[in-house]
Amino acid sequence: MSIQQLKDITKEYISQNFEAIVLISDIKVKASRNGKKYADIIIQDSSKMMEAKYWDYEGNEEFINSINPEDPISIKAVVGEYKDQLQITIRDMKKANSEEVNMSDLIPASTWGVDSMEKGLRYFYEKMKTPHMKELIDKMIFSNDYFKKYSTHPAARQVHHNFYHGLFQHTLEVLKFGYTVATTKKLSDRQIERLIVMTMLHDWAKILEYKSLPSVGFTEEGTMLGHIFLGAHNTLNIINEIENFDEDDKLIILNGILSHHGHLEFGSPVLPKTIEAQILHQSDKMSGDIESIQSFIKDQENEEDVFTTKLWNMGTDYYKKGMK
Repeated sequence: MSIQQLKDITKEYISQNFEAIVLISDIKVKASRNGKKYADIIIQDSSKMMEAKYWDYEGNEEFINSINPEDPISIKAVVGEYKDQLQITIRDMKKANSEEVNMSDLIPASTWGVDSMEKGLRYFYEKMKTPHMKELIDKMIFSNDYFKKYSTHPAARQVHHNFYHGLFQHTLEVLKFGYTVATTKKLSDRQIERLIVMTMLHDWAKILEYKSLPSVGFTEEGTMLGHIFLGAHNTLNIINEIENFDEDDKLIILNGILSHHGHLEFGSPVLPKTIEAQILHQSDKMSGDIESIQSFIKDQENEEDVFTTKLWNMGTDYYKKGMK
């Protein structure tokens, strides 16, 4: 069976073989109960990421270790099922001719358009009038050191916005949600400026926490420290470089970054202590949750079931017919 994209693989293809060109985003070598090594592999194209098993690791260790995230790989695999989830088992793989492969077919990307997203970000930037807060954003986002990473990085490894330009799209969604609430509730201009700054910076450190696509996973720095600490730490360092940065603005912005997960048990070291921080938390959660649900439903749109399988991070299944 030849498939066009990974999203075409559904339960009706269980027990069938297929061939595809994919990227290998992540490889974890594990051992079975009898001690034999195998590889848990994440394969991807522009439509979807999927987990796959490769049981012949020990006989092909040198080849597996030679694979780079940018290498298009031709695979032969079979579709299976494990605990009611599709499971891909790779039978054979080899490097494809990169000159014959369009890499845009293999890397998931936002459909919003990067030029449009930059225009949207600058729209909110222009609503800021306080020089020291604009300088903070200039240094941390619009500088040559950071803008390319900020505009291309994913916002997560798997849960939401885990695609090229994902951080950019997620930030704009949170800005739109937060600004709507702030203006509806008639926050002051200064509060709205602070909200814009903390929103633009709340996930800024994901450019340090996550590897650049097409690699998938955490950097060593991200694993050890996490984006919440890294974001607050780097923001404070830049604030300290800006002359006469207002003390209240500093404390409120940092609290927003540190508390944007909303709860101590969800990784925030402090709770939201201002209206702006609470708006940021709720807007961030809405963006992540809705994107997670939409992408999960899309992944299963070709299956006949009326409901999806259970979405692990939301704790329930979802009704698919209502999407049409």
